[in-house]
Amino acid sequence: MSSSSDSEPETRGPAPRLGPCEVCASKEAQYTCPKCEVKTCCLNCVRIHKTELNCDGIRDRTKFVRIKDFTDRDLLSDYRLLEECARFVHAVKRDEKKRFTRIDKDLPVHLFKLKIAARDRGIALQFLAQNFSRHSVNTTRYNYKTNVISWRVEWIFPNAEPDMVKFVDEKCLETKRLSELLDKYLDVNAEPFEGSKALTYYKSVGFKGVKVLLRAEKVKGCARKFFELDPSETLAENLSGKCIVEFPLVFVVLKDHAYNFDIITPDEFEEQPIATETPSQNEAQKRKRPLLTEKVALEKQKEIQQEIKEDKKKKPKNLLFTTGYSSEESLDMSDDEIKK
Repeated sequence: MSSSSDSEPETRGPAPRLGPCEVCASKEAQYTCPKCEVKTCCLNCVRIHKTELNCDGIRDRTKFVRIKDFTDRDLLSDYRLLEECARFVHAVKRDEKKRFTRIDKDLPVHLFKLKIAARDRGIALQFLAQNFSRHSVNTTRYNYKTNVISWRVEWIFPNAEPDMVKFVDEKCLETKRLSELLDKYLDVNAEPFEGSKALTYYKSVGFKGVKVLLRAEKVKGCARKFFELDPSETLAENLSGKCIVEFPLVFVVLKDHAYNFDIITPDEFEEQPIATETPSQNEAQKRKRPLLTEKVALEKQKEIQQEIKEDKKKKPKNLLFTTGYSSEESLDMSDDEIKK
């Protein structure tokens, strides 16, 4: 007589911990994706889930975890992440190239004087970090004895033949007119130089057939926007009221191709003041500034005055020849206070 145990089916093992595979649903899952937590059974299913879900399988260490689900493993992961951040910051500080990418470093004396001189002229001059090539090649300097800025100017001719060409003038005095600086590039009788053959068409049309544009900086969509310059004015007058990063980039384009450039108009920045009196013929002939020249200059002047006031406050008071008051305070006292 057979026992009852023979007729009963064999008992199965414990239920699978992960459940069925979420890709093929035919086998029990053995793996869990660290990132999306998809359960898979084999390598083929892992590859399929990565392709369909665009998953890289790398756990997101900054993923939000609720307090009740927070474990010691999550705490250890956060601690290691902070250690990696500390090592990265320390490596950047030690790297001689990367440490100069900080823009909050104090400017050298000559650059600080240059920035102040440009501010007095209504020009917002900004500098890049030391490891940028545009900063390393900048030859713009300020002569404090003559109070003149010599700018580095890059002249770009996009309509040259056969391709666009660029010429660099290391020192352009701000007192010279723009037409004088462009004479050697647009004058037919100018002495030839290396690369001047590409400007044959420019010389044939002359100043009347070109437009001089300045690359806009720190303006929304500045990669495609330009300011139109007046060749009859000086370089300082043309740069006044504009923001310059290191040095100006000037594009000389043919008038027939000027439609390819987004030229900024004065209406985009300010409303033209209403004239209360009828202007004279000479004033009417003068071209209006394309930007906030006077407003920028006034704002910069106020900033300079504020800095001077703060420096005066930091200076110690002179108490050598006064009793309890500084020399400046004694001058401010009225006659009645002195009699008392």
